[in-house]
Amino acid sequence: MGMAEKIVQRAQSRVEPGEVVQGAFAGQPTLRNRIGEGGYRVVVATDRRFLVFQSGTFSQTAIKDLLEESPRDQRLGEPGGVFYDVTVGTQTMKVNFRYFGQLRAIDLALGGPAS
Repeated sequence: MGMAEKIVQRAQSRVEPGEVVQGAFAGQPTLRNRIGEGGYRVVVATDRRFLVFQSGTFSQTAIKDLLEESPRDQRLGEPGGVFYDVTVGTQTMKVNFRYFGQLRAIDLALGGPAS
């Protein structure tokens, strides 16, 4: 099971009945991600909203406190490079290339033309 799948599995208890998880990824506020700099963020996209959770300093799949909830109408954009900057709500993070497939799938699930 990949890391995105683990995030989705762990997020199931945090979504509302009937809400469908469309993808998930982890990001970090800074490239160094040192202790005291906030650790990882876990983003879960559902058919209704984005949920941004605090994760751990060393774990990209733990789901701890809900930091923010925002509308699902935002596109994440076409990722590139090794790290891609993503802003969900007010949370800006750097996302590693291993999650680029999830970013594309989340935008695709939104439907309509890409902007």
